[in-house]
Amino acid sequence: MTGLLASLVAGALALPRAGLAASAGDAPAAAAAAGEGWVLGVAAVPAPQAPGAKVRTPARIEVLAGRAEQGGGTLRAVAAGQAARQVAEGALDAWVGVWSGDDAVPPAGVRAAALAWSASPMAIMRTDTDIRAWSDLSGRTVCLSADGRASGELSARFGAIEQLYPSAADALLALRIGQCDAAVQDEDFLKALLAFPEWKKFSAQLAPYRTLTLTRLTRDGLAAPREAAMRQATSPERLRALARLQARDIAFEVYLDQTVPDCH
Repeated sequence: MTGLLASLVAGALALPRAGLAASAGDAPAAAAAAGEGWVLGVAAVPAPQAPGAKVRTPARIEVLAGRAEQGGGTLRAVAAGQAARQVAEGALDAWVGVWSGDDAVPPAGVRAAALAWSASPMAIMRTDTDIRAWSDLSGRTVCLSADGRASGELSARFGAIEQLYPSAADALLALRIGQCDAAVQDEDFLKALLAFPEWKKFSAQLAPYRTLTLTRLTRDGLAAPREAAMRQATSPERLRALARLQARDIAFEVYLDQTVPDCH
């Protein structure tokens, strides 16, 4: 690939990213300003990016939804098993993530609401794959990201050989260059990713083998501005916008790592 062609492709991908970032962030930012200071719990908070390190977009949509610069609040790492208690005690204004079935009934003073995001584990593969069912992953390699949700489960349930990568971009790059037979991430993220023509050759898929939905836990009596900011940050419209932005950003990160080095 010539340097000129690489620049044109990079520009075509980069420009929509900036525009979508604005559209996904501007409206929530106003709500967040009114509810300044609200605290959102998530299962894990990514470490700050080291100076000079490659840009890597988080795999979990709740992290993007909760980032203050994108209209969210202050992020705090809280495990699912502790989430309801910390919301009830006021340490958190809200918590978003995959909530354990053991905690299906929230304690007094805490409300649980399902969000419009399927975190169900879905697999994508090359279109010429011979994998037709989850059971076919026995003895096959599956690329996962450290901040994904399926680590440990695919090996235990299907006998897959799990290969863990630091980010979704790294895991998907490994799929594209043939280091694994499949990649597994949230269903709604992968569906957004497969909308890009560059992923047509990797559009073979396995539908989720179980259902996972993001849940939002909220404390009763939350101040109205914080309540509005929290609802705006996790609204269906915003999650859809963030999904498009997330998929585009991660696709661009994969493109940079796979294509740019090949141009020299």
